[in-house]
Amino acid sequence: MNGFALLCRVQVLALVNSLAPERQGSKKRSRTARLALAGVVAIALGALMAAYVALMGMGLVAMDLTEVIPAFALVVGSLAGIVFAFMKARGTLFGLADWDHVMSLPISRRMVVASRLGTVFLAAIVLSAVFMAPLFVVYFLHAPANPVSVTFAVLSIPLAPLAPVSASVFAAFGVTMLTVRFRHANLAYIVLALAFFTLIFVGAYALSFSAGTASDPAAKLAAFGSVASAMGAGLTALYPPAAWACEGIISSSVLPFVVFAAFSLGAALACLEIMQRLYLPINGLLASKGGARDRYTAERLRERRSGASPFRAMINKEFRTLIGIPSYAFNCLFGYILMVVVAVALSAMGMREILTSGVVDGVEITDEAVRAYASRLVVLIPWVYVFCSGMCPSAACSVSLEGRAAWIMSTAPVPPRTILGAKLATNALPVAVTLAISAAVLLISGEAGVLQALEIIVLGFGVFYLLINIALTIDATSPNFVWNTPNEVVKRSMPILFTTLGGMAAAFGGGFACWMLMDTLGAAAAGDALNLGLGVACAAAGHLVFRRLCHRTALFTR
Repeated sequence: MNGFALLCRVQVLALVNSLAPERQGSKKRSRTARLALAGVVAIALGALMAAYVALMGMGLVAMDLTEVIPAFALVVGSLAGIVFAFMKARGTLFGLADWDHVMSLPISRRMVVASRLGTVFLAAIVLSAVFMAPLFVVYFLHAPANPVSVTFAVLSIPLAPLAPVSASVFAAFGVTMLTVRFRHANLAYIVLALAFFTLIFVGAYALSFSAGTASDPAAKLAAFGSVASAMGAGLTALYPPAAWACEGIISSSVLPFVVFAAFSLGAALACLEIMQRLYLPINGLLASKGGARDRYTAERLRERRSGASPFRAMINKEFRTLIGIPSYAFNCLFGYILMVVVAVALSAMGMREILTSGVVDGVEITDEAVRAYASRLVVLIPWVYVFCSGMCPSAACSVSLEGRAAWIMSTAPVPPRTILGAKLATNALPVAVTLAISAAVLLISGEAGVLQALEIIVLGFGVFYLLINIALTIDATSPNFVWNTPNEVVKRSMPILFTTLGGMAAAFGGGFACWMLMDTLGAAAAGDALNLGLGVACAAAGHLVFRRLCHRTALFTR
């Protein structure tokens, strides 16, 4: 039991470190400060989410849908940990970097799996509590309460996510088993996972848009109420255990809730038993697949060497690094998808309909206002792509990702300009192509003119090019080569943070300045001129930053 407790402690600390990683060898004071800051941020985000969910519960009460709140709480609580479990299953349960070390421990395989699976369940329960507790507080403030129903509501918080998270773990296992059979297993896994997240994003937006397209607030309220009612009814119909829990909470019925608890605990125990039996096969397959390498004859190596320049070879190496580290890809590729999704959404639904629907942060914009400011609103679209391009910062931490193998690049018979240029091109070229595709979609659909399409490319790429070169300079000047896992660089990296927050600040600040300029001069052409001029200026500044970096950096010597 002591060994199991120690394993659980290690897993919890590893989970915390993966969410807020620290550079290896940091002092105790630095680690304490990091944990304190991470705790403050987590509490603040939790309080914000809890307040938002509580407001949703109050909205249901205002629509006389108090009885829907338990079902709605179970929906939110059940789904809260699904994505997290899907993401963390690979790397926590299977695909371990230290699998041989773990299996050599004098502890049973069941205990090893239980400690790792328990960490995933614990995180899901914490998320469930953040979302479900405020809803139940609102519910019992407006519905009859007794000790039995309150007890069942409290018990449902840790029980609700068990079965869905178990299903999510099985889904992650299935996807991994499917993709590992491909030659490029990591690429297949990344594509499937990004497609899954894109469906969630598009579905959530479509739900908000459908509820927000009503013409008046009362109709919007009714639309939201019908969606909430349908959600509650659909949950209880498609997921009977939730109906058992709701009956226990609302009617204080003991038997249905006991059945729900037994089902949830049984699903978790079944997940543990099945996963511990499949633990060796999946990890063995991943280990053997991970160690596999293409075998080249001397003749084939000569052919490959004669057909590629050092610059092209390094670009290929950077692309392989990107698709070879799932966490790196997830953090740096979603911006590309978001660009295309925004273009398709604007083209399919129309900017006028989206703005007047009230789904843009709840802002109410009348048809008259849209007609009056249509030419100016179109000029703001390029600033949306400034925000999206800031979410594609793969080059920002590319120097640090060389890790302990940085000496290979330091001894390569090429100048720093070639190495850094390959890292930059791997990021800049896909961003430029994606911006061009998005602009073409908007141009063909008629949502943007030729000038606005050009602004999307020039401004979006120009601001991105400046930010990514500054971030690359930060990373090359002070690289972190002593990381244990890529998450320490990808999630904690100052260059990544600079690019993302810089893109956000530039989008909001630049968009506001553009609007004020057009409002002051009374002409949309002023905004067009600002967008094009600023895009060209940022691109030129970014190139100067890159040239200075190439001339002054002592690459891979720190």
